[in-house]
Parts: sequence; structure tokens; C-alpha cells
Amino acid sequence: MKNYQKALGVITVIAAMPLMAQTTIKVTTFADEDNENMNACSLREAITAAEMRKSYGGCEVSAIDANYTIQLEGGTYTLNKELTPKIGLNIIGKEATDWERKGVLTNDYPAQKALETRINAGGKSRIFNTAVYQQPLTLTNIILENGKSTEFGGAIYAGADVTLKNSQILNSQASKGGAIYLGGNTASLTMSHSLIQNNGLTSTEGSILAMSCMFNTSYSARTISLDSNSFVNNGSTNSISAFNFCGSPTASFTNNTIAQNIASPTNGSILKFTGDADPAKNQTSNLSSDSSLILQNNTIVENSANTTFLYDKLGDKNLNFNVLAFNNGSYACRYLLGAAAEEKDTGLDLKFNALNLTGNAPKCDVPKEVVPTGNTNIDVINNPLNTLLEPLLKGPNENNGFLPIYYPKNNFSASDLIDVDSGNKVTCQTQDQRGLARLVSNTYYYQTLNKNSCDIGSVELMKLAAGDLEGLGNISFTTLIDTYQKSYDLYDSLLKDPTTPSNFIVYYKVRLGEFKDLLDKFKNDTAHVNTKYRAIYIDLKNYGFPLPTEDSNHVLKFFNTGDYNVTAEPLGVAQKVEDLTPKTETKKNQRCVWNPTVQQILFYRVDDDPTSSTTNEFCKYTITTKAGVELSSGLIKAKFANIAPVSGDGTITFKYLANEMIPLNLLKYANDDGDGPVSTLSTNSDKSQFADLPIYLPSKASKDGIFTVVKADREGPCPGKDSKNTCYGGNIYIQAKNVFNTFNDTLSYNVYDANGLISAKPGTINLISTATTTDDSRSGGGGGGSLGIFSIASLLGLAIYRRYRK
Repeated sequence: MKNYQKALGVITVIAAMPLMAQTTIKVTTFADEDNENMNACSLREAITAAEMRKSYGGCEVSAIDANYTIQLEGGTYTLNKELTPKIGLNIIGKEATDWERKGVLTNDYPAQKALETRINAGGKSRIFNTAVYQQPLTLTNIILENGKSTEFGGAIYAGADVTLKNSQILNSQASKGGAIYLGGNTASLTMSHSLIQNNGLTSTEGSILAMSCMFNTSYSARTISLDSNSFVNNGSTNSISAFNFCGSPTASFTNNTIAQNIASPTNGSILKFTGDADPAKNQTSNLSSDSSLILQNNTIVENSANTTFLYDKLGDKNLNFNVLAFNNGSYACRYLLGAAAEEKDTGLDLKFNALNLTGNAPKCDVPKEVVPTGNTNIDVINNPLNTLLEPLLKGPNENNGFLPIYYPKNNFSASDLIDVDSGNKVTCQTQDQRGLARLVSNTYYYQTLNKNSCDIGSVELMKLAAGDLEGLGNISFTTLIDTYQKSYDLYDSLLKDPTTPSNFIVYYKVRLGEFKDLLDKFKNDTAHVNTKYRAIYIDLKNYGFPLPTEDSNHVLKFFNTGDYNVTAEPLGVAQKVEDLTPKTETKKNQRCVWNPTVQQILFYRVDDDPTSSTTNEFCKYTITTKAGVELSSGLIKAKFANIAPVSGDGTITFKYLANEMIPLNLLKYANDDGDGPVSTLSTNSDKSQFADLPIYLPSKASKDGIFTVVKADREGPCPGKDSKNTCYGGNIYIQAKNVFNTFNDTLSYNVYDANGLISAKPGTINLISTATTTDDSRSGGGGGGSLGIFSIASLLGLAIYRRYRK
């Protein structure tokens, strides 16, 4: 099924490419020009052209659209002053992928590359100011560097939503918001897989991020979503914060590395989420009680400040699976108004975090009610940093996604950060900072003693594991083959297209070969070695299984049949797997096998019984070494369903003026091939495709009433619950109401398969008169193109009839 969805996704994306190309403005010079060189298009000119929706300077606009994409190349674009766009912008740097090789983190195309596109303000100004015209900004694959402002936002001063994808902000400075300042009422920030480094060295507040608190008399409401980023080496001892939250923010940090940042050792915080007010003194708060903060799977270590996380009672604060320890300062966590131990209703919730809860500075000072006896957090008081985490890996490396990260260590001890939630009590992030699937939300029925559960921090240590697969079912075999064929045809056409970019050729050839192989092994499987009746074809890699294993150098080794074997066995039918025993009789008609030819598990039945709504079909698969050592097993839970037959379309030609009764063999256009080859059944292998009376006609007249069904070879009640309707077998016979008819018409029909399931949609038979074709038997009539009297009469009669029907 995932092959099917993946292929459709590829087709959709490629179909949209010509439209995208028409609305893309390509920048061709690194200089900061403004309508002074008609032979080159600068970034500033491209923005103006997008605003004007027409060509400007050296920038050509080939199509008028509401939204434009500005495409940059690899290199450094220098600025003389800030960019102040008047419209929403989508700016994309040079593609940071290599389509000619597989990625080391995905084992699939494309491989990830380091960023090559930079916008450098040279310390002359900030880079983007969207506060003036309050327009959204999206940046992808771009490094912003050396922005500077004496006030707000060293790189970006935002008056509307900002989105950063796979980008960087480096060496930018401002008094507030060294990297980014969110102004206005609702300016929000979404950032993914990006690096924020060496910013805010002159900041006094928010060396990474700051924001406006109020708009007129209301709290500024905004959303901040930070996922899979690294925030490293920002700030100085002059700043009171690295992240400074106020107003009414909804903020979430997931899978981030926040490390080696600096704030004031006297009153500074790395994460400041407080209202800076004492309710007992009737002071006005700059943080709304409707605010919220989520910290999940972050590694927050080696920062230097008085407090790493400063909080009060305002807003909800949920912290799960974070390393919030090993920082330099007085507190890892601190309550704004004093000692936290006896405080109530702080809105703080902590689960599965690595914290210093009982030691001296820097202690995480939280209320007793938040960490009761038996809480799930790990107290790391007796564990130095180097026993739980490897040193910060800073260098650009594809293995770490070109982001600085900390790898966890597995010492196989209770204090490790590895596999801490064996009971799946809390849901952690489904991917780690590198983008690798944790897959910890799945059940692991056969791995209760060595469960691959959540790790604490932004990086998941990978180990080979077979996961459980639930909710599987067979899909239409004909649909599957059609999708493979369309995918093959798509890649074949792309390879034959002389305009296809050369860097995609290797990838397209690989995909073409894959779909050719699938067609050879499925479509051309006349012996039915690889194809079975109502089979579920399980390609484990499409589900991310088995999980790869990670060596001591953090190089991933993916599953391959050169190093591993797969075995599979049916378990039987039951409501739940616990109801099954080794002697279960219901497995006798199940088959669950690893097919080495197609490299998939085939799960099917040798009888034609579908699975009931109250039961499931179970199978176990096991990964072993070539020497036969079992490494990991997974459970498959599935249902087998009857695939509906198909009422196909067809065309019948009838002779003009021939008062004939036309026989229609509608089954000629229908099929029940979606279930797969019936000959592979052990019982009922000669099963008919259709019911005894398989044809149902929604109406005994054609759509426009030209034809009427006058009889059939056989007729009787339709199958099952539709027995109140009449169905037909053999040929049906239709006859025109008017022999002078010169119009075409259509007839709709459905079919029932042998199990009594009706086709999902009716088929359409086009009834074509020879009066509308080259086989026109009509007389020339009055000549000169005129119509004979009888033809005129028939036309008028039919027109009146159609009007009456309407």
C-alpha cells in the first residue's frame, strides 16, 4: 500500500513542476543591485519584481501569480541595506541534496548536502525586516549571516509569520532578539532542521529570540514551533536571556539541541518563561496565563547562566524526555519568586527528564508535588556529563544531519538515557533530531525484555529491531499493478525527456528499475509464485522496519538480505493475539512466508474466507543472522477483505434506422481481478468471478431514454441483502424506442461477485448511433446538407422528450 501512495505522491509533485517553474524568479547575480543592470537579476530586484508582478531590473517574470518563489544559487549574496518586502516571500537556496547517491541516514535518495547559499549583510544592517509591511517570510536552504541592528532582530525583524526550513542564522547581533525578533500582534515562528549559532553577542535580551509582549492593550498571541534545530554558542554575560518569552505565546521545543549558550551569571536565563511580576504586589505581568510551553526530547546542556529554565505560575509548562542538566550556573530550573518545594499549582509537569533533583547547584528546583515519590524522571546527581552523553559533535557531517548534536551513551545501566519508558506511559517524538524514526509508539509484542522505547534527549540511539505492524489489509491487485505501471511509465518518460535535469538521471534510472522489477515479478507472474489470492504484500522497508543498527561511530547499518535472513509463520485467527496457542486450528488455512524473490512477506489464505469484523489474522516474522541467531521478532495483525468487482466501461455501435434488438454481454466489460489469482486457492480454486445473476441495472432505460431493456437471458432476485432488486444473467437485450434516432446515449450497470459484493461504482456503456459516425447509412434527403422529413420529425420528437424529462 505504501508503494501505491508513494507513487501517487511522486506523480502529483512532478505534475506540479511546470507550474512552479512559471512562478519562480531566478536570481542571477550576487551583487545588491536595484534596477541598474538589465543583464542580471539581484535578490533585491527579484523581491521588487514579485511585488510588482512584472519584470523589473534584470529579473524576468513570465507569469502573473499571487505568489512567487525566488530561487537562489550557491554562493554569497551581499547586502548594502536590509530587505523590506511588501508581499509574502518564499525564498529557496540551492538544493541541499544529492540525487545521485543515497543518504546515510535514510538509505534512500537523495543524500543530504551542506548548505551552499548565503545572504550576508556584512554587519551593515539586519537582513529581513517584515515588520513594516507585515508580510510572511519563508526561507529554505539559506544561511543568513552578519546581520546587525541596534534595536530589534539582528537577522530578522518579523511583523508576520516566519518559517525557516533547513537554514541557518549565524553571527547576527541586536539589542533584543540577536537572531530573530517577533513584533506586532501575531507574528509567529516555525523553524525546522536549522542552526542558530554565534548570535546575540551584544544582546541585552533574547540573544536568540525575543518578542513584543503587548499590542495596544492586549497580549500578543503567537505560535512558536521549533523542531530538530541546534542552538549553539549564542549570547553573552550581558544578556538576561537567550529565549525571552512574553505576551501569550504557544511555544513548543521538540528534538532540539540547546548547548553552550551564555546569559548573565547574575540574573540571566537560557529559557525565560515568566511574567516578571509578583501577584501579591499587584504588579502587571508581561506573560499571559493562557500561555503554554512544551519541551519534548530536547538536549539542554553545557549552557552558562544563572538559571537554565526560569518559570513562574503563569501558563502550562510540560517537559518530557529532556536532558536539562550539566549546565553551569546556580540553577537548572528556578521558580521566579523563590524556593519552589512547597509551591502549588505552578502549571509544571515533568515526565522522563534527566534532571539534577537532589544535588547542589545547578539544581532543578521544582515543587514536591511535581516530582512525587515514584516519579519517572531520572536524577543524574551522581552522573557526570561524559558518562551519559558523548561530546558535542560540531563538524559538518551527514551522519548528524549537518547539525551539532550530542549522542547518548549506552552503558546498560539504570541511569542511562536509553529506553527509559518500557511501559509506553508517555508518548515521545516519533522522530529524533536527525529525522530517524523512533517508532516507539508501536507495540513490540515479542520484545518485552529488550523493548526499543523512548530515549531521553534529541537523539535516539538506533538498534536493529523488528516492529509490530497493525491494521494491514489487502488492496486491489489490479490497482496495485496499475500503479506500478503508471510509475514505470512516468520515470520512463522523464528519462526520455531531453529537458530532464542531468542530476536526476541516476535517481530516475534507479526508480525505473525498481518498478520494472515489480512489474516483472507481479504482473508477469504467470506461475503465481509471487502472487496469491487476496494476499497482503508486506515490504518491510516501506514501514521503516527493521530499524537500523548504529555502530560506535554512529554509522547506520540498514537491513539487507546479504547480512540477515527473514522467516515468517502464521499464528491463527483471534480477536487478540493473547487468545492464540501453538495448537490453534485457525492457522491451517493461513500462509505467511518470506518471499526472497520479491523481498517481501506474503500473508494470505488458501481458502477464500474473509476476516470477520470481530477477529484479526496474526503472523510472526523474525530477523536472524545468516548463522541463524534470532535478533528480533515482530507481530503482524491484519484482515483479509473481499475486493469489490469492477464494472468497466464499453462502447456499442447500433445501426441507424435498424429496428433491431441489441444483445449486450455486460460481463465482457466487468472483472473481479482485484482479489488476485483464484487458482492459488487450495479450496474452491475454480471459483466463478461473478454471482449466478450478477448484473444489476439502476434503470431499465438508457440515460436519455433512447433505449429500453426489453429482456434478459435470465433474471431473478439480486444476491444477499439486495434481494428486493432484480438482477440479470447472460445477455440483456435493448431496443431503441425510435428507429429514427440520431443521438448517442449511455447505459449504466453494476455487477456482483461470487460473494455477493456489488461493484463500487457503475460501469457506463456508450451507445453510439452510426448516424454520428463515418458508417452513416442515412439518405442524402433534400441534398445541400438539408435533413429529410423523417429525420426532422425524429429530432423534434427527441427534443420534446428530453425537455419533458428535464
